[in-house]
Amino acid sequence: MYSDEMRREGGGYDNEKRLIAARNYFNQLTQDRSLIFYYANYSNPFSENEQKRYVIVGVARLKEIGEELFYENCSHKTKEKYAGGFLWDRNISSHYPDQGLCLPYHLYYNRPEILEKFIFVPDNPRNFKYGTRLITDDDALDLIERFMEICSILKAEGDQSEDWSARIAWLQSLVAELWRSRGLYPGLAKVMDYLAFNEAIPYFKSEVMAGREKEASVILFKFLDGRIKNIPDLQITKERQRKIIRQWQLKNDDEKVLLKNVLPRFDLNPDQIQRIISDAREGNGIEASLSEIADNPYILSEQFIGDGPDDVITFNKIDHGIFPSPELGGESLADIDDWRRLWALCVERLKREYKHSFLKASRVIHDINHKLSFLPEWKRHQFNERYLVVDEEEITGALTFREFNGEKYIYLKDVFQAERDIEERIRSLANRPDITFKSPVTEKHWHDYLYSANSLLCKQNPQKYEEAIQGQVKVCRRIFSRPVCVLSGAAGTGKTTVIRSIIQAIEKAHGTGTAFQLLAPTGKAADRMREATQKPAATIHSFLAQRDWLNDNLTFKKSGGKKEDGISTYIIDESSMLDLELAATLFRAINWATVQRLILVGDPNQLPPIGRGKVFAEVIDWLQEQKPECLGNLEINLRQMENILNGKGTGILDLADLFIRTASVKDEESVKEGEISHLKTEEAGTKAEQILRRVQEGGDIDRDLRVIYWNDYNDLDQKLTAVIISDMEEDTGSTFDEERPYELWGTAFQKGGRERRPEYQQIISPYRGERFGTDYLNSLLQEKANGYMLAKMGQMGNVTLFDKVIQYRNRPRSNPIWAYNTKVRGTEQIEIYNGELGFVKPHPFDNDKWKGKYFTLKRFQVVFSRKSHYWVGYGSELGKSSKGWWLPAEKVDENLELAYAISVHKAQGSEFERVYFILPAEKKTLLSKEMFYTAVTRSYRHCTILIQEDISPQLRMRRPESSHLININSSIFNFLPLPDELMLLDGWYEEGKIHSTLAKYMVRSKSEVIIANMLFERGIPFKYEVPLFAPDGTFYLPDFTITWHGEDWYWEHLGLIEQEEYRNHWETKRQWYDNNFPGRLVTTEDSGNLSISARETIEKYFLE
Repeated sequence: MYSDEMRREGGGYDNEKRLIAARNYFNQLTQDRSLIFYYANYSNPFSENEQKRYVIVGVARLKEIGEELFYENCSHKTKEKYAGGFLWDRNISSHYPDQGLCLPYHLYYNRPEILEKFIFVPDNPRNFKYGTRLITDDDALDLIERFMEICSILKAEGDQSEDWSARIAWLQSLVAELWRSRGLYPGLAKVMDYLAFNEAIPYFKSEVMAGREKEASVILFKFLDGRIKNIPDLQITKERQRKIIRQWQLKNDDEKVLLKNVLPRFDLNPDQIQRIISDAREGNGIEASLSEIADNPYILSEQFIGDGPDDVITFNKIDHGIFPSPELGGESLADIDDWRRLWALCVERLKREYKHSFLKASRVIHDINHKLSFLPEWKRHQFNERYLVVDEEEITGALTFREFNGEKYIYLKDVFQAERDIEERIRSLANRPDITFKSPVTEKHWHDYLYSANSLLCKQNPQKYEEAIQGQVKVCRRIFSRPVCVLSGAAGTGKTTVIRSIIQAIEKAHGTGTAFQLLAPTGKAADRMREATQKPAATIHSFLAQRDWLNDNLTFKKSGGKKEDGISTYIIDESSMLDLELAATLFRAINWATVQRLILVGDPNQLPPIGRGKVFAEVIDWLQEQKPECLGNLEINLRQMENILNGKGTGILDLADLFIRTASVKDEESVKEGEISHLKTEEAGTKAEQILRRVQEGGDIDRDLRVIYWNDYNDLDQKLTAVIISDMEEDTGSTFDEERPYELWGTAFQKGGRERRPEYQQIISPYRGERFGTDYLNSLLQEKANGYMLAKMGQMGNVTLFDKVIQYRNRPRSNPIWAYNTKVRGTEQIEIYNGELGFVKPHPFDNDKWKGKYFTLKRFQVVFSRKSHYWVGYGSELGKSSKGWWLPAEKVDENLELAYAISVHKAQGSEFERVYFILPAEKKTLLSKEMFYTAVTRSYRHCTILIQEDISPQLRMRRPESSHLININSSIFNFLPLPDELMLLDGWYEEGKIHSTLAKYMVRSKSEVIIANMLFERGIPFKYEVPLFAPDGTFYLPDFTITWHGEDWYWEHLGLIEQEEYRNHWETKRQWYDNNFPGRLVTTEDSGNLSISARETIEKYFLE
């Protein structure tokens, strides 16, 4: 309805054409034959982690198509304008439940271990792009096969919501029906389209309907080959015939083989066919030659990268063409256990793995066999690991194998190579000699660069400020001469100040003409670095695009781009957000022979990248082990110091410290007598219990931190809006007016200025869906803050005037957006990046209209933070450029979303004055140490945490195994696969329960590893750091809870009992044990004989 064919001359859409298009669409549906696939749009509970996903809900046979509908009581003018006032919608009914099924997502809401098994996310989202659209028989076949798999899973789980045996039988009948409708050559008409032999398409379709599909295919290609002069029932002039045959003859032999014998078998669209045949197919990821594709069509499912996320060629699409239904009389192109099929299945499984670099071969084979077990018998097969050995030579074209402890592991070859490229470069830089300087940079120079007399801390406590500066000087001197180094630090430690000082030192040491490049993974991070340093900064993507390392579809090239050789220093901020592919492509785009230093900057405690790997964490771990002099960690927190001096509270940073990253215990050999080097100091453990007990009580934890507990969704709505309003009243001195709520919101965000400040306040949630997710919270807050405007003039893409919004689509230099520049009073194209926040304002064209009674919203402008002189236009009829060109329309829903609430991932890299963090208990999928740390440290003034029911979500996230980083299999430097038990926690995990192979991952110190291993060896059951609640509701975290003879015992290891502060805390804790659990406490202390004392304790209390 929005295609170019629907437009009228002079702009706008022709509604008469739209009416005809709607009629044509519904006329293609057949009652009692067509199938209806029901789906949930992006706003569903399974759209997580910034991954918007359609979810299929059910399928049914179409029963009846309703009549065409028109608005009633339309004026004559409206009828003329809108083709009689017709509705695009019609009522469609189905034969459900007699012929149909509905997936019971609602029954397993609180059982994610089962829910994850049958969530139906389509491989090809293109089919669900609009409210309704037609899909091909081949795509429907793909969906029905997946429904059969899901029904079998639900039957095996004992689900009683449907008769799954009957549903499976019905689905099997649909498979046969769809194969007959699909035919042998669903792509032949598309091939004819590609060849511009359009006359052949209706002929071929009529022959298919007559049951002569194979014969028609033979005839058409005989005609093209010149072996027959004409085609019966197909009238073509001799001139047209000559042109058609000539175009076919211009194709080379490889193109002809592919177009004649291979591509007709697959349901591809003409545009995909064109890109496959094109000499420029490498731009869509295809590195194989046409002859290689003809020999192995599965290459298309492996290598093809479309021009968008929904432009895909799936494994199933190719598998359908290679193994057609025997009823159709076609031959298979391969054996069902062919190595090419195994190769493609392995590739498909590994591509679905969005975070791990490699997987265990047995797991890959298991998942492949699970998929194949639900296919029709003629293409069903069960592989085993022996195939990987026998076919290794062939399948290593796309896969790489490694072994560890007798087990085989599989990488995608490109992923393995990406790791090696990064490893080789970091090792090479680390092994270079220290950098020499043309001009010395002394301790005094560093002090001058870092010191700021205007610092509030400097004015209030010069001594403390000097201590902090000396700490930064020490870090700078440590890393500045290293060819590769990491500058790390938590929020508030002054990383940006140090970056600015390092740039000054570079210019001092090597001259002001020294070439350096500031880079960041995101546009907003690059903007911040540019503002802080007053030096040019760019996104990594723009750096790559300028050097031809990005394809037109924004995927990365593996080779062929220009290697930058004019820059000697690279500084990369927000390095924790670097995924493997982005980092590897950047490293390939640099001529390292000309590079003097690489500086990676970031906070290692923040969320890992959404993509594959954990590059920053691995570099830090390797440097810590091999080149510790290359690590510079900013430990003194200036923000914390300032807050203490100003009485603002340190609760945010104190609480965040409980969730910081620590290395895991590497191996049992390092756990020896005399090597009791704590990874978590005992002071930290004491501090954690003190803070968490305060958090348990709720309310104001400190001047900057508040905890509010909520029970149900309505309770959350009420408490969230109430605390926001209360805070705004406190900040502004104004009173909330129910009749004019927008006044308080506007005053609070403006804070006396002209423009609203998006960074004043931010609600953050880990999730997008659910009642505690960003989608719902945005609609709630929009109604509370801006409901009047929403009701008055409606919305575009869910956005109305004066809403807070976020740009979710990158608009880089290659695809900029038009904005009015108030400084020069003219329009220009600018870059706007994913994650930038702003407020909507009326378009100047509507300044005198938007307050009117009958105003219709069709455009507006957005003023983004840090870009206040740019007014970015969205909607239609946006005016003209300075050259007199009409500015293009910008669809709101393709650029903007509401931003009263955003995800933790979206908030990463930003800071806000007030943060409201929603922490649910009922959904655990995304909750992690890194998630919590990132969320609470987004606030520099005050954070309110709204926790569901009790403190348990926080305690759960603080456990070592809750870290997302330690649960990623990656191997840039060391190939140490994670144990199966850690990879599959959901299958066995009970909070606090530790598997015998996982002690080094799931306890915090080497002392505790020794104790845990001794308990394992003796078969004594225990749990680790499970909260122990007393009758009065207070709690502590015993190191070990041991169940012996049906009674619980508590083992505390006292690591620093000789220190007074620690000892005082322990006395309080011991008294708590005596009062509440008398006679159930055992203790050990740190010494050179821990093994002996631990063994004696076990023998005394826990042996028969």
